[in-house]
Amino acid sequence: MTTSRRRKRTQRLVILAAWAAAIVSYVVYSRSRGLSAIDAAEELRSVLADNWWGAPLFIAVYVLRPVVLFPASVLTVLGGIAFGLVGGVALTVVASNLSTAASYGVGRYFAPASLVDRGPGPISAAIGRAVHRPFETTLIMRLIALPFDAVGYLGGFAQLRFWSFLAGSALGTVAGTIAFVSFGASIDSLEDGSPEIDLRLIALSVVLTAASILFARWLRARRPLNPQPAALSPEVSS
Repeated sequence: MTTSRRRKRTQRLVILAAWAAAIVSYVVYSRSRGLSAIDAAEELRSVLADNWWGAPLFIAVYVLRPVVLFPASVLTVLGGIAFGLVGGVALTVVASNLSTAASYGVGRYFAPASLVDRGPGPISAAIGRAVHRPFETTLIMRLIALPFDAVGYLGGFAQLRFWSFLAGSALGTVAGTIAFVSFGASIDSLEDGSPEIDLRLIALSVVLTAASILFARWLRARRPLNPQPAALSPEVSS
């Protein structure tokens, strides 16, 4: 093993150790105070709503949230409570995409040199399809509601093209963002159990989800995964 590879391996181990320490520290702290994710978000709610710097703080917390595995759904609902429907959707879209980009960067940092063409097998085939169709793959992962942060880590680890990955993630989360923020905008506290759901927003979410699926299928039909090379003309082949 070369010196540079040994140094990078050491750096990765140090980062993983620090990450694990952060998760353990948060778990110990929250349990010692009997603080659930909802309780923590409730403590943050008044800070966000009552200060001019609440919006940038919300974005910063959302981006740093994956470090301690804090649920994205809770913060998305909190965005609706603190900033209303329009402001909550706008801030959550920005924050969630920055968070996804950060998760992608972490996954990319820990990725091996290449995961493609590592011999036959279903895993290699699946990775190959994802690499060739990063937008569609990411869109589908979002639409089937895989764990939010896991999609970012997987995208980076599989070394999907960044902008295609981010576009698929952004489109695939729009419907869910609207639904969760709408839920938050209709209640006064995360502990409220009887929100008023706007059926028009639910319909909009369904339309956006259906449009996303149709768009992914259209892309798949337009760009086949493994196009066959064009046959050589007689003049060239001879």
